[in-house]
Amino acid sequence: MTVSLCEVGRRGRLDLTFTFRGGRTQIKEAYCEIPFKVTRLHETAAGMAHLTLMHCTAGLFGGDTAECTIEVQPGARVLITQQSATKIHPANGEPAIQRNRIHVASGGEIHIHYDAVIPFAGARAEQTTLIDLEPGSRLYFWEGLMAGRVGRGEIWEFEEFSSETRVALNGHPVFLDRFCLLPRQCSPQAEWMMGDNRYFGTGLCFSGDAASLAGRLHEALPVAGVDTPSPGLTAVRVVAANGPDFHRCHSIFARITGYRAGEHDVPPAAGT
Repeated sequence: MTVSLCEVGRRGRLDLTFTFRGGRTQIKEAYCEIPFKVTRLHETAAGMAHLTLMHCTAGLFGGDTAECTIEVQPGARVLITQQSATKIHPANGEPAIQRNRIHVASGGEIHIHYDAVIPFAGARAEQTTLIDLEPGSRLYFWEGLMAGRVGRGEIWEFEEFSSETRVALNGHPVFLDRFCLLPRQCSPQAEWMMGDNRYFGTGLCFSGDAASLAGRLHEALPVAGVDTPSPGLTAVRVVAANGPDFHRCHSIFARITGYRAGEHDVPPAAGT
Protein backbone atom coordinates (compact mmCIF):
# COMPACT_ATOMS: atom_id res chain seq x y z
CA MET A 1 0.00 0.00 0.00
CA THR A 2 1.34 3.44 -0.94
CA VAL A 3 0.88 6.24 1.60
CA SER A 4 1.05 9.84 0.43
CA LEU A 5 3.42 12.14 2.28
CA CYS A 6 0.59 14.15 3.85
CA GLU A 7 -0.82 10.95 5.40
CA VAL A 8 2.43 9.64 6.90
CA GLY A 9 1.69 9.09 10.58
CA ARG A 10 -2.05 9.31 9.93
CA ARG A 11 -2.53 6.06 8.01
CA GLY A 12 -0.37 3.32 9.42
CA ARG A 13 -0.14 -0.43 8.98
CA LEU A 14 1.55 -3.21 10.91
CA ASP A 15 1.88 -6.80 9.67
CA LEU A 16 3.52 -9.46 11.85
CA THR A 17 3.97 -13.19 11.30
CA PHE A 18 5.36 -15.42 14.05
CA THR A 19 6.81 -18.86 13.35
CA PHE A 20 8.42 -21.65 15.35
CA ARG A 21 11.92 -22.42 14.15
CA GLY A 22 15.11 -23.66 15.75
CA GLY A 23 13.30 -24.54 18.96
CA ARG A 24 11.89 -21.09 19.61
CA THR A 25 9.35 -18.52 18.40
CA GLN A 26 10.71 -16.02 15.89
CA ILE A 27 9.38 -13.19 13.77
CA LYS A 28 9.12 -14.57 10.25
CA GLU A 29 7.85 -11.41 8.57
CA ALA A 30 7.38 -7.85 9.79
CA TYR A 31 6.17 -4.69 8.08
CA CYS A 32 5.70 -1.47 10.00
CA GLU A 33 4.52 2.07 9.20
CA ILE A 34 4.26 5.11 11.46
CA PRO A 35 2.75 5.35 14.07
CA PHE A 36 3.57 1.69 14.82
CA LYS A 37 6.92 0.65 16.21
CA VAL A 38 7.96 -2.90 17.11
CA THR A 39 10.56 -3.86 19.69
CA ARG A 40 12.69 -6.98 19.44
CA LEU A 41 11.54 -10.26 20.94
CA HIS A 42 12.41 -11.29 24.48
CA GLU A 43 11.91 -14.81 25.79
CA THR A 44 9.84 -15.13 28.96
CA ALA A 45 10.41 -17.60 31.78
CA ALA A 46 7.29 -19.42 30.52
CA GLY A 47 9.00 -20.05 27.17
CA MET A 48 6.99 -17.50 25.15
CA ALA A 49 8.39 -14.81 22.89
CA HIS A 50 7.41 -11.37 24.26
CA LEU A 51 6.95 -8.43 21.91
CA THR A 52 5.97 -4.89 22.91
CA LEU A 53 3.91 -2.83 20.46
CA MET A 54 4.60 0.88 20.55
CA HIS A 55 3.05 4.02 19.09
CA CYS A 56 5.74 6.58 18.28
CA THR A 57 3.23 9.46 18.20
CA ALA A 58 1.09 11.18 20.85
CA GLY A 59 -1.81 8.85 20.05
CA LEU A 60 -4.50 8.69 17.39
CA PHE A 61 -6.26 11.82 16.13
CA GLY A 62 -9.55 12.17 14.34
CA GLY A 63 -9.02 11.11 10.73
CA ASP A 64 -6.20 8.67 11.59
CA THR A 65 -6.42 5.00 10.60
CA ALA A 66 -4.24 2.32 12.20
CA GLU A 67 -4.42 -1.26 10.93
CA CYS A 68 -2.67 -4.22 12.57
CA THR A 69 -2.52 -7.82 11.33
CA ILE A 70 -0.97 -10.61 13.40
CA GLU A 71 -0.40 -14.18 12.21
CA VAL A 72 0.68 -16.97 14.60
CA GLN A 73 1.86 -20.13 12.86
CA PRO A 74 1.86 -23.69 14.27
CA GLY A 75 4.08 -24.14 17.32
CA ALA A 76 4.68 -20.41 17.85
CA ARG A 77 3.92 -19.06 21.33
CA VAL A 78 3.86 -15.28 21.67
CA LEU A 79 2.98 -12.67 24.27
CA ILE A 80 2.11 -9.20 22.94
CA THR A 81 1.72 -6.17 25.18
CA GLN A 82 1.66 -2.41 24.61
CA GLN A 83 4.00 0.24 25.93
CA SER A 84 1.09 2.39 27.12
CA ALA A 85 -2.59 3.12 26.68
CA THR A 86 -3.90 4.27 23.30
CA LYS A 87 -4.98 7.90 23.53
CA ILE A 88 -7.66 9.22 21.18
CA HIS A 89 -7.54 12.96 20.42
CA PRO A 90 -10.37 14.96 18.81
CA ALA A 91 -9.83 16.52 15.37
CA ASN A 92 -12.42 18.14 13.08
CA GLY A 93 -15.19 15.87 14.34
CA GLU A 94 -13.73 12.86 12.50
CA PRO A 95 -13.26 9.43 14.11
CA ALA A 96 -9.92 7.80 14.75
CA ILE A 97 -10.06 4.25 13.39
CA GLN A 98 -8.33 1.14 14.71
CA ARG A 99 -8.59 -2.19 12.90
CA ASN A 100 -6.99 -5.33 14.33
CA ARG A 101 -6.98 -8.78 12.76
CA ILE A 102 -5.48 -11.82 14.46
CA HIS A 103 -5.14 -15.34 13.03
CA VAL A 104 -3.88 -18.26 15.12
CA ALA A 105 -3.12 -21.57 13.40
CA SER A 106 -3.59 -24.97 14.99
CA GLY A 107 -0.81 -25.48 17.54
CA GLY A 108 -0.19 -21.73 17.80
CA GLU A 109 -0.70 -19.71 20.99
CA ILE A 110 -1.09 -15.99 21.55
CA HIS A 111 -1.46 -13.94 24.71
CA ILE A 112 -2.36 -10.41 23.64
CA HIS A 113 -3.05 -7.71 26.21
CA TYR A 114 -4.09 -4.32 24.91
CA ASP A 115 -3.92 -1.42 27.33
CA ALA A 116 -7.15 0.50 27.83
CA VAL A 117 -8.19 2.99 25.16
CA ILE A 118 -8.52 6.55 26.53
CA PRO A 119 -10.80 8.78 24.44
CA PHE A 120 -10.22 12.46 25.26
CA ALA A 121 -13.03 15.00 25.55
CA GLY A 122 -14.67 15.56 22.15
CA ALA A 123 -13.00 12.54 20.54
CA ARG A 124 -14.59 9.98 18.24
CA ALA A 125 -13.23 6.48 17.75
CA GLU A 126 -14.07 3.29 15.87
CA GLN A 127 -12.40 0.04 16.89
CA THR A 128 -12.66 -3.39 15.27
CA THR A 129 -10.90 -6.58 16.34
CA LEU A 130 -11.42 -9.72 14.26
CA ILE A 131 -9.90 -12.95 15.60
CA ASP A 132 -9.74 -16.08 13.43
CA LEU A 133 -8.88 -19.33 15.21
CA GLU A 134 -8.16 -22.82 13.99
CA PRO A 135 -9.02 -25.92 16.06
CA GLY A 136 -6.13 -26.69 18.40
CA SER A 137 -5.04 -23.04 18.69
CA ARG A 138 -4.92 -21.10 21.96
CA LEU A 139 -5.95 -17.49 22.58
CA TYR A 140 -5.74 -15.33 25.72
CA PHE A 141 -6.94 -11.80 24.99
CA TRP A 142 -7.61 -8.62 26.97
CA GLU A 143 -8.89 -5.19 25.96
CA GLY A 144 -10.28 -2.27 27.93
CA LEU A 145 -11.74 1.23 27.87
CA MET A 146 -11.47 4.21 30.22
CA ALA A 147 -14.17 6.84 30.57
CA GLY A 148 -11.60 9.47 29.57
CA ARG A 149 -8.72 11.19 31.33
CA VAL A 150 -10.18 10.35 34.71
CA GLY A 151 -7.32 11.94 36.63
CA ARG A 152 -8.16 15.28 34.96
CA GLY A 153 -11.88 15.00 35.57
CA GLU A 154 -12.75 14.12 31.96
CA ILE A 155 -15.41 11.47 32.50
CA TRP A 156 -17.62 10.37 29.58
CA GLU A 157 -16.88 13.60 27.72
CA PHE A 158 -15.93 11.98 24.40
CA GLU A 159 -18.39 12.22 21.51
CA GLU A 160 -18.53 8.59 20.39
CA PHE A 161 -16.81 5.27 20.86
CA SER A 162 -17.84 2.22 18.84
CA SER A 163 -16.30 -1.20 19.19
CA GLU A 164 -16.66 -4.64 17.66
CA THR A 165 -14.76 -7.72 18.81
CA ARG A 166 -15.48 -10.90 16.91
CA VAL A 167 -14.04 -14.40 17.29
CA ALA A 168 -14.47 -17.12 14.66
CA LEU A 169 -13.45 -20.77 14.84
CA ASN A 170 -12.80 -22.35 11.45
CA GLY A 171 -14.73 -19.47 9.94
CA HIS A 172 -17.79 -19.94 12.17
CA PRO A 173 -18.61 -17.13 14.64
CA VAL A 174 -18.34 -18.14 18.32
CA PHE A 175 -18.25 -14.70 20.00
CA LEU A 176 -19.44 -11.20 19.12
CA ASP A 177 -19.27 -8.10 21.31
CA ARG A 178 -20.52 -4.95 19.58
CA PHE A 179 -21.49 -1.62 21.12
CA CYS A 180 -21.58 2.12 20.50
CA LEU A 181 -21.30 4.69 23.30
CA LEU A 182 -22.77 8.16 22.73
CA PRO A 183 -22.40 9.86 26.13
CA ARG A 184 -24.15 13.07 25.09
CA GLN A 185 -27.26 11.12 24.06
CA CYS A 186 -27.36 8.46 26.77
CA SER A 187 -25.21 8.84 29.88
CA PRO A 188 -23.14 5.72 30.67
CA GLN A 189 -23.42 6.76 34.33
CA ALA A 190 -27.01 5.46 34.43
CA GLU A 191 -27.48 2.76 37.07
CA TRP A 192 -28.30 0.12 34.44
CA MET A 193 -25.08 0.87 32.55
CA MET A 194 -21.79 1.81 34.24
CA GLY A 195 -23.03 3.70 37.28
CA ASP A 196 -20.01 5.02 39.17
CA ASN A 197 -17.56 2.79 37.30
CA ARG A 198 -15.01 4.45 35.02
CA TYR A 199 -13.24 1.42 33.52
CA PHE A 200 -14.27 -1.80 31.88
CA GLY A 201 -12.37 -4.67 30.35
CA THR A 202 -13.06 -7.83 28.39
CA GLY A 203 -11.00 -11.01 28.61
CA LEU A 204 -11.28 -14.00 26.26
CA CYS A 205 -9.73 -17.46 26.57
CA PHE A 206 -9.88 -20.14 23.91
CA SER A 207 -8.12 -23.37 24.85
CA GLY A 208 -8.66 -26.97 25.82
CA ASP A 209 -8.91 -26.02 29.50
CA ALA A 210 -11.31 -23.09 29.04
CA ALA A 211 -13.90 -24.65 31.38
CA SER A 212 -11.33 -25.03 34.15
CA LEU A 213 -10.14 -21.47 33.58
CA ALA A 214 -13.74 -20.23 33.87
CA GLY A 215 -14.01 -21.74 37.35
CA ARG A 216 -10.69 -20.30 38.48
CA LEU A 217 -11.50 -16.87 37.07
CA HIS A 218 -14.92 -16.83 38.72
CA GLU A 219 -13.33 -17.68 42.05
CA ALA A 220 -10.53 -15.12 41.73
CA LEU A 221 -12.76 -12.37 40.29
CA PRO A 222 -16.12 -12.75 42.08
CA VAL A 223 -17.26 -9.27 40.97
CA ALA A 224 -16.67 -10.07 37.28
CA GLY A 225 -19.03 -11.64 34.79
CA VAL A 226 -17.61 -15.00 33.65
CA ASP A 227 -19.30 -17.18 31.03
CA THR A 228 -18.57 -19.92 28.49
CA PRO A 229 -20.59 -18.79 25.45
CA SER A 230 -19.15 -21.50 23.21
CA PRO A 231 -17.30 -24.80 23.74
CA GLY A 232 -13.67 -24.03 24.52
CA LEU A 233 -14.26 -20.30 24.94
CA THR A 234 -14.43 -18.37 28.23
CA ALA A 235 -15.41 -14.69 28.32
CA VAL A 236 -14.83 -12.29 31.22
CA ARG A 237 -16.28 -8.79 31.68
CA VAL A 238 -14.91 -6.51 34.39
CA VAL A 239 -15.99 -3.03 35.48
CA ALA A 240 -14.13 -0.92 38.03
CA ALA A 241 -14.48 2.47 39.65
CA ASN A 242 -10.76 3.25 39.73
CA GLY A 243 -7.48 2.44 38.03
CA PRO A 244 -5.90 0.28 40.78
CA ASP A 245 -8.93 -2.02 40.91
CA PHE A 246 -9.03 -2.29 37.12
CA HIS A 247 -5.34 -3.14 36.83
CA ARG A 248 -5.62 -5.63 39.69
CA CYS A 249 -8.38 -7.46 37.78
CA HIS A 250 -6.26 -7.43 34.63
CA SER A 251 -3.25 -8.81 36.50
CA ILE A 252 -5.34 -11.63 37.99
CA PHE A 253 -6.71 -12.51 34.55
CA ALA A 254 -3.20 -12.45 33.07
CA ARG A 255 -1.74 -14.64 35.80
CA ILE A 256 -4.49 -17.26 35.67
CA THR A 257 -4.37 -17.49 31.87
CA GLY A 258 -0.66 -18.10 31.57
CA TYR A 259 1.54 -15.49 33.19
CA ARG A 260 3.81 -16.41 36.02
CA ALA A 261 2.90 -14.48 39.15
CA GLY A 262 4.23 -10.94 38.95
CA GLU A 263 6.26 -11.61 35.80
CA HIS A 264 4.28 -9.63 33.26
CA ASP A 265 1.87 -7.53 35.29
CA VAL A 266 0.99 -4.54 33.18
CA PRO A 267 1.70 -1.19 34.90
CA PRO A 268 -1.12 1.34 35.20
CA ALA A 269 -1.68 3.29 32.01
CA ALA A 270 -0.95 6.99 31.80
CA GLY A 271 -3.85 9.18 32.87
CA THR A 272 -5.20 6.81 35.52
